[in-house]
Amino acid sequence: MAIERPITHPDPAVSVVIPTIPEYELKTLSALQKQTEDQFEVVVVSDASLNRCEARNKGIEEANAEVIAQTDDDCYPPEDWVERIRNFFDDHPEKVLLEGPLDKLRLPARHYIGANMAYRRKAALDIGGFDSEFAGWRADTDFGWRMEDEYGVECCHHDPELEVVHDGPTRTNVDREKEQKFRSRYPKRYFTVLYYPNIPFGRQVGLVVAMCYQTFPKVGEILIKVARNLRP
Repeated sequence: MAIERPITHPDPAVSVVIPTIPEYELKTLSALQKQTEDQFEVVVVSDASLNRCEARNKGIEEANAEVIAQTDDDCYPPEDWVERIRNFFDDHPEKVLLEGPLDKLRLPARHYIGANMAYRRKAALDIGGFDSEFAGWRADTDFGWRMEDEYGVECCHHDPELEVVHDGPTRTNVDREKEQKFRSRYPKRYFTVLYYPNIPFGRQVGLVVAMCYQTFPKVGEILIKVARNLRP
């Protein structure tokens, strides 16, 4: 397993963890070398035999800082990205997770995009890190929701201004089997947070669909198809 540390610091306040595949170009480093914060390190997990969850978990283990910032090898964080992350956790000791959007995927709070996320290392270890059961699809949202379960929604924060630029098309494809498994694990949050937040009475619609899906799965599937037409 290749663990690289292209940027080091004797006492880092933040560890930036990047999973990558050896043949990919690590574009992120050019942006990280221009950061306004200098008390940080970069941990690159370069191993094609690991899935994305395993690589992130290895990066968490190898990190030397108590705060971990997470992005991908095809992203460009802004110059003040690490500084803002460090300041946020310094100023909010009660918070365990910070999320921000991607420029091409400006999702609302609680979606938890793995290419732009930061968290306390101890909290991540306490919940068992990233679950490989969702590797490649929904693992980041699952991680964020398990943080919510362990520490409370109020301990996770969404900053819409903490935006990261993603280069090119996404490399993630929908995995319908994992999507169904994810929906079964978190039915209420799935429908109220991910599915219907932007329609009138969206939360109420989501709760009704979730209750039916839990109690009468076949009826729930029918309601999903009907309610899908309500989405903007």
